[in-house]
Amino acid sequence: MPLRTQVLATLLLAALVAGGWLWLTGAQDSAQSSETPKRKSGPTLVLVETLALAEDRVSIRLIGTGEAYKSATIHSSVAGEVVDVAFEAEQRVSKGDVLLKLDANHERLAVRLAEVAVAEASRQLKRLKKLAPSGAASQARLETSQSELDAARVRRDQAKEDLADRRVVAPFAGVIGLTEIEAGDRIYETTPIATLDDRTHILVAFDLPEIYAGRVRLGNEVNLRPWTMREQTLSGKISTLGSRIDPVTRSLRVKARINNTDDILRPGTSFEVELSFIGQQYPAVREVAVLWSRDGAYVWRVTGGKAEKVFVKIVRRDAGRILVDGGLVEGGLAAGDTIVVEGVQGLRKGQRLKAEPFDSDKTVDAATTTKAKP
Repeated sequence: MPLRTQVLATLLLAALVAGGWLWLTGAQDSAQSSETPKRKSGPTLVLVETLALAEDRVSIRLIGTGEAYKSATIHSSVAGEVVDVAFEAEQRVSKGDVLLKLDANHERLAVRLAEVAVAEASRQLKRLKKLAPSGAASQARLETSQSELDAARVRRDQAKEDLADRRVVAPFAGVIGLTEIEAGDRIYETTPIATLDDRTHILVAFDLPEIYAGRVRLGNEVNLRPWTMREQTLSGKISTLGSRIDPVTRSLRVKARINNTDDILRPGTSFEVELSFIGQQYPAVREVAVLWSRDGAYVWRVTGGKAEKVFVKIVRRDAGRILVDGGLVEGGLAAGDTIVVEGVQGLRKGQRLKAEPFDSDKTVDAATTTKAKP
């Protein structure tokens, strides 16, 4: 066969192969383009859940320090020499019990002298009263005698008060602490004698962060765990609230009172303080239902069988769910709304949806079965 004929035959064969390939490709593209609208026209299957409201429960833990229900450092109101210390450390005393005695010889003599003066002034007044009707004593002298008697009684009362000051008594019932005072010591008004604590109740003082200051109220319950008895939880109630926020620590001073009639706690004990607050109700959605964009967090809601994007504000996460504030825009979330839980990826606003109830138990079982297959 001539060379020219071979070249022409080869070119013809190549043209036939190219034409066939182009025809086949066009047919496939046509078939795909005809099938695509059919897939897009059907609703997208998603798993949904009915929206419910949940209370915003917040629990915080703080460190507190125990204080006695009543506490005082005992001082003498006068200076003097100690003649008797009438207490021992950790002794329980009642209100008015004598704790310490000072030398009072001069004060006792002053009381006796004042009583003598009162008696003499009283006799003079009686004598003048007998003489006054006959005119032997003037009315002015009678009145002067009455004034002298009143002054003598005042001096006697002052002398008795000075004598009483030579004894130091308990201002309230409680437990007395250690002392370094002994008989023979000379003390002054500034000398601390001992401490006195009423431990029938313990006040636990702690600093509450400013963000929670508006939520705490008198009478709120609080759980307290002494660091020396971590396994024991004690129940107390808020008894005192500070009147202002500390500008340095940005916190509010709070005290909780707990019963200590069995006297197992001591002032100064450190506590773990746990407070729980119940706030307003918010929509609660599953974590997987929340998506993010440059405009913020959002969820997909099924409205009229179509996807609707609703922007939300995260309030708090709680055990696999998120409390959200869905009222940022008009038409925000409300109880009873249908929220997409699975199938959220790739959704578009207005997309038709086929909603089926989300069943967490079935989802877990299906996932377990899939992983178990070899």
